[in-house]
Amino acid sequence: MKRRHGILALAVLSLLLLTLGRQDESGSAAAASQAGTPPTASPPQPVQPGVAAHDATATAATGATKAPQSWRAMPEGMSQQLAGDITDSDQPLAERLANLAGVESQWLSEGESLTLLQGRYAEALAQLASDGEQLTLSERLAALTRLQDEWAAQYPDLAADLFNPDARLQQARQLWGDEELETLARHFLPAGRAEASLAFAGARQQQLDQRSRYQLQLAELEQQLTASQGAMDDERWQQHREEVLGQFRRGFFAQEQGRPRTD
Repeated sequence: MKRRHGILALAVLSLLLLTLGRQDESGSAAAASQAGTPPTASPPQPVQPGVAAHDATATAATGATKAPQSWRAMPEGMSQQLAGDITDSDQPLAERLANLAGVESQWLSEGESLTLLQGRYAEALAQLASDGEQLTLSERLAALTRLQDEWAAQYPDLAADLFNPDARLQQARQLWGDEELETLARHFLPAGRAEASLAFAGARQQQLDQRSRYQLQLAELEQQLTASQGAMDDERWQQHREEVLGQFRRGFFAQEQGRPRTD
């Protein structure tokens, strides 16, 4: 069970690294020219209005005081190496984060990198998934929302990227899959956007189902053609094969066009 949640944590971490990678690149580019000295933080990202838990950042939203930078920039090459190390290692995520913190301490006089911050959040998500295995979906969603709200309040400069409604929904899908996608979408997204997201997901699933049917039927047909190969010479068999496959493709897609939609 712990291994499953460890794999889950890495999947979430990969998603977070992809989501926020551009921020780290912009900060580390400036730091690269100052390798060997503690890099300075880039300006904080704006807080997106409408995200839960932004009451704690009201002063930042009004412009009275800017939210402090949540992370410190690392030299670009070092940042990419650390991100690779934390996702490619076979060690448990907690050990990877401890190793990463040790390396960072040699470069940063205070604070942590974006990679380490995201790693800690991925670990928190995995712990939440483990603790919530016996809970109902509504209870798990409430627990996830509380965690997201807490992190959004603690790291307001990351809220626009890491805790906007779409990002929150994606994190829930990473944790629990798409079996209850409708419930997840309606929990995290406004009504109109939830409907659009569900319609897109339905169309995407239909494409995947069609591709699966095509590949399965094609594989069966290829087996039949291979079995008939010994009954004719190679040139004739190749011609026969192309004719049969062409007929199959035309018939398959004609049948698919007449298939009723399931959404």
